[in-house]
Amino acid sequence: MKPETLTLVLKIDGKDKRFVPPNFISGKLFRRAAEIADAFTNGSEDVAEFDNNFQFVCDVYGNQFDIEELEEGVDARKVFRTVFGVAQYILGHVEQASRLLAAENEEDGS
Repeated sequence: MKPETLTLVLKIDGKDKRFVPPNFISGKLFRRAAEIADAFTNGSEDVAEFDNNFQFVCDVYGNQFDIEELEEGVDARKVFRTVFGVAQYILGHVEQASRLLAAENEEDGS
């Protein structure tokens, strides 16, 4: 059975580019996803963790893009929603993650 995917849309070179995670995502990302979800749920997200959180998203998507492309390709108003949505996806909350990123794409008109 093929795992459910979570499409992430980034604006790269002025165009919307869609990314899906690879079929295999290392279990080591589960711990990081739990830490991120806990921080976001408790309102304790830390600005100092931005690079780590962005790297987490890059890792989930198999490094198909780098931190700079992610940071420049996601709308600033949706950074938290994007990182939290990807963490929820890893934790198995695919429906919630899909809603978070789908709402993001609808607002963009993507």
